[in-house]
Amino acid sequence: MIRNIFDRPLASFRLGGQRIALIPSRMKRSGDSFSLALPGGLTAILNLTSPAEDFWHWTVLLRNDGGERTLQITDLCGLDLTFPAEGEVVWESLRGDSCGAASFLPLREALTDGSLIRSEPTGGRSSQETAFPYFDLTDGKRSAVFAIGWTGQWYAETERRGNEIHVKAGFSHCDFYLDPGEEARSCGVLLCCGPRLTETRQAFRRICRDKRSPAASTDGRLEIPLSLQVFDRYFRRNPFWASEEGQLTCVRAAGEIGLFNTYWLDAAWFRDGFPTGVGNYDFEPTFPHGLSPVSEAAHRAGMKFMLWFEPERVNAKSDTAREHPEFLLSDGNPANPDFLFNLADDDARAWLFSTLRRLIRENGVDVYRQDANINPLPYWLHNDAPGRTGYLENRYVTGLYRLWDDLLAEFPGLLIDNCSSGGRRLDFEMMRRSVPMWRSDTGCFPPSEEKPTYLWSQNQILGLTRYLPYHACAVWSEEASSVRSAATMGLACNFDVLNPGWTPDRAKLALAEIIALRDLWDGDFYALTPASTEKNVWAAWQLDRDGDGFCAFFRRGESPDSRMECSLPAIDTGRMYQVTLRDEDYIKHVSMLHGSALKRFTAEIPSPGGSLILEYHIL
Repeated sequence: MIRNIFDRPLASFRLGGQRIALIPSRMKRSGDSFSLALPGGLTAILNLTSPAEDFWHWTVLLRNDGGERTLQITDLCGLDLTFPAEGEVVWESLRGDSCGAASFLPLREALTDGSLIRSEPTGGRSSQETAFPYFDLTDGKRSAVFAIGWTGQWYAETERRGNEIHVKAGFSHCDFYLDPGEEARSCGVLLCCGPRLTETRQAFRRICRDKRSPAASTDGRLEIPLSLQVFDRYFRRNPFWASEEGQLTCVRAAGEIGLFNTYWLDAAWFRDGFPTGVGNYDFEPTFPHGLSPVSEAAHRAGMKFMLWFEPERVNAKSDTAREHPEFLLSDGNPANPDFLFNLADDDARAWLFSTLRRLIRENGVDVYRQDANINPLPYWLHNDAPGRTGYLENRYVTGLYRLWDDLLAEFPGLLIDNCSSGGRRLDFEMMRRSVPMWRSDTGCFPPSEEKPTYLWSQNQILGLTRYLPYHACAVWSEEASSVRSAATMGLACNFDVLNPGWTPDRAKLALAEIIALRDLWDGDFYALTPASTEKNVWAAWQLDRDGDGFCAFFRRGESPDSRMECSLPAIDTGRMYQVTLRDEDYIKHVSMLHGSALKRFTAEIPSPGGSLILEYHIL
């Protein structure tokens, strides 16, 4: 579908109204950088790497190396690519996160001659509500997966013109100049090409895991948190929990279970509480010794300590607002109690880095969780200088990347959890540096008739695992169907451990199964059913890693069918397999099956609302 990439325009922008196309073969090359000198001292640098066959990553940097202000820079597109396509062309992506039934549901649309698809998130958060920064195209012969790397307000347009496809992605707001010494960057682009779409998605996910994720520094292996996290169950409901002794009690409960690798404390530790205390970095009086007693107890129990922060949102009554008003951005609404911490300001970012560094070090934090419950776009636009629309956003987003890069350099082995009211900033620049352990705020609620969060979790796994190598969320119940609906290789367990009548037996079975299957999530993902909001259907998926794998089957509560017949991909019909079935009660049935029989598998779940795990190992 896409060939001769070095001879094609890959990106573009307008300088003083004139379109500048960036074609690698027509630029000066130095290693993986391609530069183009332009009038007025402006230099355009295209950084283009290919970490695997048929996989490319590029970003454009514009730098003013001259002595005068540049002409206006508009329509800065990190992706501006045209390529041939034949026959029917299909575009697919996901919805963004909206904390509900629609979060990460798949989208599919045929591209006919003259049709145009435009994607754009809301509020300056890259995977919020109306768009998702990953999409793919296929014409039946070849396929391509695209990903946008920009943690701000991007847009993408895909247009068909006869037998050509034009794909363009850039900034929704871009009309600025650069003064001498200043620079700005484009959104980043990942492109993976291949034959069949399923295999291309798998290659994309695999390469992102190995080369463009935190696992890249650990030989492709990453242990993400399997944690006890009871914030949503007890916050504002159990004052004892929000204290040093309450936290130590929870740590002891997690340690007695013995299967968690992480203890997770969310937003309940800073003075004045959540959300009015955001911007305070001292402790509630209920934590008289800080959080080191909690982290030390977790470490003694063999667990890492994970701690929540929200540095980008600052309450007007907080210490940060009172002591450093120069670090804050307003949206112009005097009734809004929230400011945006200005990561575009070097002094502000240095102060924040120093503050976070001290808290991480003094409190034994192993996993840094950064939340962002604020839409930054109104703040960026309100504070743009005349003639510089979009420049503040550019500086802010790159400042966010610098902050995280500095933390990772300061604390080797630190894992960052990326949260933004759930999964509203899942672009690949964030995925390079972090894992989303809270893929949606649907994890804040137990399952109910109005909010069937177990069903939503199934759909989120069916959607997100197309593209993301790592993601996780929360579960409120130890029941097998609930845990299996939410779990990937990690999970946040909102178990009722402070209830005197609570027993850990069921939880131990659930956690042991997650651990047994955990490494298989590094394999290739196959959706065995489409994502659906209907309650009368089944949901199922398969993970396969070099011949070993598992399938998860769910008979939803109103499904009349006790059986589901399917053809399992990635099964060698010439080999023997050891197969283990685990039902809703974790009762195991082990057998030997020939691959030809395993491939044509019929799952059976007698009771509506139940689940089944099929685990297989090649012999």
